[in-house]
Amino acid sequence: MRHWQHLLTRFVGVFLLCAAPTTIQAASDGIEGLVPGSPAASLYGSNHLAGLPDKAKLVFDYRFEGTRMEKPFVDDVFLDFTRRDGEEKAFDVEITVFPQTRSQIVGPLSAASINPILLIFFQRDVTHMSNGTGGNQHYFRNAIRRALRTPDENSVSATTIDFNGEQVAAHEISFQPFIGDSNQGRLRGFAGKTYHFIVSDAVPGGIYEAQSETPDENGGDVLLRETYRFREIQP
Repeated sequence: MRHWQHLLTRFVGVFLLCAAPTTIQAASDGIEGLVPGSPAASLYGSNHLAGLPDKAKLVFDYRFEGTRMEKPFVDDVFLDFTRRDGEEKAFDVEITVFPQTRSQIVGPLSAASINPILLIFFQRDVTHMSNGTGGNQHYFRNAIRRALRTPDENSVSATTIDFNGEQVAAHEISFQPFIGDSNQGRLRGFAGKTYHFIVSDAVPGGIYEAQSETPDENGGDVLLRETYRFREIQP
């Protein structure tokens, strides 16, 4: 199996259930098998961790909101990177999810080039959809994987972001994996779900924002929106 597919399918199965440390493989050394022109090529085609110091904490703002919820849920996600002795491209990563409210620990994970925030993002995403529809998580993972590897010239656009008070170059990646799905009737609002990612070499860890947005079928409002946005790097 290609490395990038392995990353998407081997999610942290106990992530929402257990706060005890676990050891899992988050990313391998190098990304192979990326289809040119696909969303995956833009999202995974560069070394996110290039330039990180030997010790660093990446801090992300987390927000979960929408008409389905009484009020937004906000918290943080911390990714603590420690470079392994004698290994230029290998980090051990401990992730703290929602330290203000639940303080779950994931890790240690092994990461070489891919920011593990994507692992956390996709695992929570398929868990939400599985819980909301009663569907199998593998079904949602496979649909996302197919959309990621399918060439789409409209999936990527150049943009700029306000980072540290400056406008810096970035790319926005968007795709809708469930449009035209044969099981749209069972997917409820998730059938129109859109995924957005903003990546930039200027941002430590490469990932500025990861977001999913589910439209409300009864109007123009957003049913659910989940967002991880990079805030800062700490020593």
